[in-house]
Amino acid sequence: MSGDTSTLSWRGRSSNSSNLCKNFKLVRCEEGWTVGAVINVVLSSGCVGPDIKFNLCYGLLLKHLKSSEIHWLHPSMTIFELTQRYEQQHLEAEWRYDLRIRYIPSRFMEKFQDDRTTMLYFYLQVRSDYMHQYATKVSDGMALQLGCLEIRRFYKDMNPRGLEKKSNFELLEKDVGLDMFFPKELVSSMKPKQLRRLIQQTFQGYSTLNQEQCMIKFFNTLAQCYSFTQERFACQLAHGWNITIDLVVGADGISQQNENSSPTHLATPSQVCSISCSAENDGRALLTVNIEGGKQPLSVFTSSLAVAENMADLIDGYCRLESTSETSLIVKPNKGRGTRQKLPNIPEHSKPSEPARDATTQKMISDSDIYSEIIEGKASMSPNEKFKISRDDIIVGGILGEGFFGEVHSGVYKTQTGEKLSVAIKTCKNCSADVMEKFLSEAGVMKNLDHPHIVRLIGVVEVDPVWIVMELYQLGELGNYLLEQQYTLATTTLLLYCLQICKALAYLEGLNMVHRDIAVRNILVATPQCVKLGDFGLSRYIEEEEYYTASASRLPIKWMAPESINFRRFTTASDVWMFGVCVWEIFSTAQQPFFWLDNCQVIDQLESGVRLPKPQLCPPTLYSLMSSCWSYEPNSRPKFSHLACSFSEIHRMESEQQPGARRDRPRPHSTMMDPISTEPPPKPSKLMGHTLPRMALHTQQRREQDVKPEWEHKQMLHMTDTLQRQRMEMLMDKKWLEQEERQLDPVVRLDSHIKTPPQSPKDRPPEKPPMPAAISKPRPTAELDRAGDEVYTGVTAMVKQVVQLKNDISTLPSSEYPNSVKALGVTLRSLIQRVDEILPSLHCSVTTEIEGTKKLLNKDLGDLISKMRLAQQNTVTSLKEDCQRQMLAAAHTLALDCKNLLDAVDQARVRANLAKPRPISLAAEDCGE
Repeated sequence: MSGDTSTLSWRGRSSNSSNLCKNFKLVRCEEGWTVGAVINVVLSSGCVGPDIKFNLCYGLLLKHLKSSEIHWLHPSMTIFELTQRYEQQHLEAEWRYDLRIRYIPSRFMEKFQDDRTTMLYFYLQVRSDYMHQYATKVSDGMALQLGCLEIRRFYKDMNPRGLEKKSNFELLEKDVGLDMFFPKELVSSMKPKQLRRLIQQTFQGYSTLNQEQCMIKFFNTLAQCYSFTQERFACQLAHGWNITIDLVVGADGISQQNENSSPTHLATPSQVCSISCSAENDGRALLTVNIEGGKQPLSVFTSSLAVAENMADLIDGYCRLESTSETSLIVKPNKGRGTRQKLPNIPEHSKPSEPARDATTQKMISDSDIYSEIIEGKASMSPNEKFKISRDDIIVGGILGEGFFGEVHSGVYKTQTGEKLSVAIKTCKNCSADVMEKFLSEAGVMKNLDHPHIVRLIGVVEVDPVWIVMELYQLGELGNYLLEQQYTLATTTLLLYCLQICKALAYLEGLNMVHRDIAVRNILVATPQCVKLGDFGLSRYIEEEEYYTASASRLPIKWMAPESINFRRFTTASDVWMFGVCVWEIFSTAQQPFFWLDNCQVIDQLESGVRLPKPQLCPPTLYSLMSSCWSYEPNSRPKFSHLACSFSEIHRMESEQQPGARRDRPRPHSTMMDPISTEPPPKPSKLMGHTLPRMALHTQQRREQDVKPEWEHKQMLHMTDTLQRQRMEMLMDKKWLEQEERQLDPVVRLDSHIKTPPQSPKDRPPEKPPMPAAISKPRPTAELDRAGDEVYTGVTAMVKQVVQLKNDISTLPSSEYPNSVKALGVTLRSLIQRVDEILPSLHCSVTTEIEGTKKLLNKDLGDLISKMRLAQQNTVTSLKEDCQRQMLAAAHTLALDCKNLLDAVDQARVRANLAKPRPISLAAEDCGE
C-alpha cells in the first residue's frame, strides 16, 4: 500500500480473516459492477477521508506480489472482465489492489486546497514512493530536510524546541525509529551524536511550520530531484527508423524526449481524439493516439500489451480530468470510435418462486457477491447479539447534554424481564459510514468491560438512527457534583473517589487498554459513596504493541502527558499522568488544569519542569503521590496496581484520624490553591456557582478565621509532645540495644565469670522498655506433653494448610481458590469443636480469653474469604499479585491466631492442673538434634 491509503480486496473465497488489517477496505459488489463504481463506493464510504471533490484523480492499481507485473484498471472495466482477464492467471491471494492518485491536475497544491483529504492522501502516497524508491538516491542534506519536514508534520503538537530535549530525541529514536523518517543508509552511515546534532539543527528551521506548510515545503523540495507529477515510458516510434524515445505524460499533456535532448510537446489532453492499443506478433504492442487539428497520429511500440494499456489508461484519465467527464476515449480493438463496446448489463437472476431462488440461485449470488460466503463474519457478530435492543423498549426523556457525535438524552429501558432501568441514550447526528464506525467504537469497547466502577453498557440500537444506551446515574458528572457539594464533601470521600477510579484503571491496565480521556467530566456519580469511569470514545486496546499512536486531532491537551502532546504516544504510563491530573481536579473542586494557560503554552511549561500546584486541602502524602504520576519519563511513573495500594493506605490513614476542623470545615472555592503558590488564582466567574447565599459564605469564612488559630495551636502542642515522647523512646531503645550487643560479644561471654564491682542504680544499664500492647510479642508455646492433644494436632493441621496454600498459590488457578479456603475452614471448625469439648474442664479465669480468640478466628476466616474473592476478581488485572499477597497475609494471620488459641488453652490447663510436662527423653532428643 502506498502511504496510509486504503487497499481494496474482493472475492474472499479463502475466508482467511487474519489477513484483513486496518489498511484494507472490503467492498461488496457483483460481477456487473465497474471498477469506477468500486472506487466511488470506497471514496464515499469515508475510509479515505471526508468531502472528497477530485474523484477523477483516483485510480485502481492491480499488482502481482510475486512479480513486477502491474495493471492499471480502467474505470469502465467490469468485475467479471477483471476476474476473467487477470485473477485467473495467478492465485487470488497473490493479487493486491491499491487505491492511488494517478491523475494529478496542474497547480495541484492550489486546487487541493478545497480538498484537504485528497491533498493529504497524495502527500502520503508521494512520501511513501520516495522512501521506497528514491530515498537512497538523494543527497544526505536533502534526506535530512525531507525527514525533518515529516517529523514536524506528523508531530504537529510538538514543542518547537522539543527535539532539543535528550529524552524526547531518545524516544523518537528508540520507540518510534529514525528509519521511519530517514533512509536507513543515512542512519547507519553516521555516528549517533553527529546524526542527532544534524537532525536537531535541520529541524530547527522547520519547527514553526504547520502541517500544510510542511507538505508544501516537502513537495517543493522533492520536485528538485524527482518528478512525481509525470510518468515516463520507454518506447519506440512506430514510423521511420523505430527511434527509441521516452514518452512523458502529465497534466500538461504528452511530450517526447530523446536521449540528451529537451522534451518536445506533442498534444494537450483536450487535443486527444481517441486512444487505441493492440498486440503485435513479436510480443510488443502498438499504442495509437489520434490528435485533432490534422496532426499525424502518435504511434509507438511498447514492450508489452500491459504497458500499452497502462499508458492508454493514463492518457485517458488526464482527458477525463480535463473535461471533468467520465466519458472514455479508449477504442476497443476492431471497433470504430463511435461503436464502443457496450458495458454488460448487470445479470438478473430469474425468480420463478422464492424457494427456487433459495435452492438454485443462491450459489450464483454467493459467487458474485464479495465475501458473501465467509461464515466467520456472522460468527464474529454473535457476541453483540446480547447487546442488541429494540427502540420500542425505550422511552426517551429530556436532553442531558451534548456529546461529540450528538445529543445525550435520559430515558427508561424496559428489560425482557419487565424491569425498568434509567438509562442515558447517546445519539449520532451524522449517519455516514465513517462517523458511524467511530461512534460505535465506544460500544465495542464497553461491551467487554465488567467492573463495579466502570459504567455498564445496556445495549445498542443498530437501526438508523443508531443509539448507544448506558446506565444513567441521577447524580450526574463528578465535576458538577463536586461544585454542588463542595461544602459538605470530606477529604476521606474525595480519597474514596480517587481510589475507586484507580481500581477501574488498574482493571483496564490488566486488559492492555488505554483510556486517553481521564477527567472528572468523564466520571459519573452513582451514589454519594460510589463513582464510575465512563466515556470510552477515545479508548484503544494496545494488545501486544508497546504504545498506541493517535491520529485524532481533538485531544485534551491540558490533561495529557508530554510524550502524548509531542508524539501522540499513548500508553498506560500516559494514563497514569492523566489520572494524576484527574485527582488534582477532584481536590480543586473541578477546576480546569492550567486554566491560566493556552493549550500551546502547556507543553512549554511541562518541558521546563512546571507542574500543577498543590490544592490547599490536599494531604501532603497525596500530593507527593500525584507528583510521581507527573514524572517526565514514562518509565518513572508508578503502575496503577501500586497506586491502588497507595491510595488505599492513604484513605485508611485519613479514615482512622479523629474528625477535625481541617477535614470537616467548608471548602471555599476562592482559597482552593495553596496560599504560597505563585500561580494565578481561579477565575472569579466560578464564584457564581456557589450553592450557599453570599451572606452565609461570608459568615462561614469569618467563623473559619476565628477557629483556625486555636486549631493550629492545639495541633502544634500535640505534635511537640509526640516528638518528645518518640525521642525519649528512641534513646532508651538505643541504650538497651547496645547492652544486648555487648552480651552477645564472645569476649564478654568468655569473661563473664569475672566478678565486676557492684554498680549503683545510676550507672546500671537501663532495662528494656515495655512494648505497646498492640504489638506485643506472642507467648511461646508451652513445653507440654502433646500425646493425644487434639487441640495441638488441630493447630498443626491449620499451619500445614496455610503453608500448602503459600506454596501453591502461584500455580493454582483462581477457580481452585475456594477449595483451598474451604479446606482451611473445615480444619478450623474441627479445631474449635475440639476446644469446645475440653472447655468445661478448664480454669474459668481463661474462658473469656479463649472465647474472644475463637471470635477473632471467625473474623480472620471472613477476612480470608473476602481477600480470596478480591483475588478472583483481579485474576486478569495487574493487581493479581498484590491480591494474592493480601490473601496469604490473611491466611498467615489466621495461623498466628490459632497458635494464640493454643497458648490460651495451655495456660488454662496449667491452672487446672491438667497439663503434663514433656517427657525428658523427648526433650533430650530435641536437644541432640
